[in-house]
Amino acid sequence: MTDVTYKEANRRYRRMFLPVMAVYVVACFAGPLALKAMGDPPDWVMAGIAVFTALPIAAVFWLKGRWLLETDEYTRARQVEAMLVGGGVTVCFAIIWGFLELFELVPNLWTFLIGPIYFASYGLAYLVGKLRGGRVVS
Repeated sequence: MTDVTYKEANRRYRRMFLPVMAVYVVACFAGPLALKAMGDPPDWVMAGIAVFTALPIAAVFWLKGRWLLETDEYTRARQVEAMLVGGGVTVCFAIIWGFLELFELVPNLWTFLIGPIYFASYGLAYLVGKLRGGRVVS
């Protein structure tokens, strides 16, 4: 743990999170527009744009990890529990959906939607924990 106060850790997280999300939003719109303007780009260009678009999400996980290391034990425990529940919900959803796809009962799900499903599950789990006095799972 570093000698950063909780308030400073939050400020550092927000100061980096907002630009990272701005890059993500721009990349989500600019990437497809650039590919369309190029006509028929080579596969390596399409792969590069796809990876560049996904990198801000990886950066969010890094930022969240750094923030967790800079916060107190109580905050860390609440966040990690919400992350665990969010991850569990996401993995269970992906597995159930995958089997439903296998049996051709539902349409194919774009795998990049797993990220938003995780973040929504994590946020909901954190909110439930907050409403329950700090615990998601009892």
